Amino acid sequence: MSIKRNFAYSFILTASGYVFPLLTYPYVSRILGVSGIGICDFVDSIINYFILFSMMGIATCGIREIAVHKDDRERRSKIFYSILLLNIISTAIALVILLTAMYTVPALAQYRKLLYIGVLKLIANIFLIEWFYTGMENFAYITKRTIAVKLIYVVAIFVFIRKPEDYSTYYILTVATIVLNAGWNMIYTRKFVTFSLKDISIKPLLATFFSMGLYKIITSIYTTMNVTWLGFVTDTDQVGYYTSATKLYTIIISVFTAFTGVMLPRLSALHALGNEEEFWKKIRLSVEALACFSFPVTVFSIIFAPNILHFLLGNGFEGAYLPFRIIAPLVFIIGYEQILVLQILIPRNYDRIVLRNSVIGASLAVLANFLIVKMYGATGSAIVWLSSELAVLTATLLFVCRKTRYALPLRTIGRYMICYAPLALVLYLMRRTMATSDLIILLTTGSVVLLFTIVIQKYYIKSPVAIGLIEKLRI
Repeated sequence: MSIKRNFAYSFILTASGYVFPLLTYPYVSRILGVSGIGICDFVDSIINYFILFSMMGIATCGIREIAVHKDDRERRSKIFYSILLLNIISTAIALVILLTAMYTVPALAQYRKLLYIGVLKLIANIFLIEWFYTGMENFAYITKRTIAVKLIYVVAIFVFIRKPEDYSTYYILTVATIVLNAGWNMIYTRKFVTFSLKDISIKPLLATFFSMGLYKIITSIYTTMNVTWLGFVTDTDQVGYYTSATKLYTIIISVFTAFTGVMLPRLSALHALGNEEEFWKKIRLSVEALACFSFPVTVFSIIFAPNILHFLLGNGFEGAYLPFRIIAPLVFIIGYEQILVLQILIPRNYDRIVLRNSVIGASLAVLANFLIVKMYGATGSAIVWLSSELAVLTATLLFVCRKTRYALPLRTIGRYMICYAPLALVLYLMRRTMATSDLIILLTTGSVVLLFTIVIQKYYIKSPVAIGLIEKLRI
């Protein structure tokens, strides 16, 4: 299947995990309020942290190994069940620790009911096996399945969420989507693997499992842990502000995450075959795609943050406006970081370098969390995340430029900055002068951004990615 088609399916798959909740989030935020949202997101951040420990480097290991052996059913089956066994063992350990914490940490006592619901999410995550389908580059089925489950979720939200006390029901429905996806995925794997426990071994997987796992855990100090730490040192309202600010960001970055997810197995295979010319061609394509996408989105998000969030969430979420503006540049920063890590370092087996760079970001995050989060709440958490990701990107970029053929595309980035600076000024003036509803403001200025981007990309920047998309859409 072509990269373009895989990207289309992967984008739908990744974005649906955020877009469908976004369809319900304006309704849910108005029913549950910032406190109800904050409670659910605080508990979910704890569960996600234990999922992180249970998964470690499973995803990276699974994608890389399955991609290499996707045409050999016997070898593919052995790898699949070896990885699944390793994940079962790691999840069992994480589950024991979680249950112990639920009864020994006083701060968790009041959330015990929701945590039990989260336990089901932790267990179901074993069988979610998204890494398997990514390695197989089989995005069509899993995308269709995801859409079906999300449609059920949307209907259920509007049927069962009626009053502020329904926050536990909201979390149950959220966890139920993971359970349904996991069950469906495991049933469908029978088409691709043959069940057998003969000759399976977890030993060859352990190095990647721990090295990439440590990378993810350390990285989580300035992503997942931010929410948990914020909940412990402030209150669930601040958690609600922060998670509301980051929710839309995750939808935006999911577009580019879908692209990097498609490119990873393809680039791993190209490097294994020694096709370096095609490898670097794909890297240049990725950087161009990121710049084309991230600059207009970042400019628009920073200027119109209050209008975007007020339109989506309603009143009572004003504390999310500044955090949203602070994290808006992460669309470019994390997107670029994903290109360097997932498309250059991991296919070339630079796992230790990835781990080392994440330690740099984590060290900064730990220090900043202690210094500013208690004082500045959600805004402080946003600053921690931005500064940590920027530190990781800088360290990664220095290594890649020194050890590979890659060179920092200063001309490309500079060209985009020069082009979008006047647009930012125009949008700022429009926001100061327009006195109408959020919807009208967003539609009007969004149209301006789209028109400007089409013209500037096609006739001045002449981005091959943008031109190809414009011609495809016949704009």
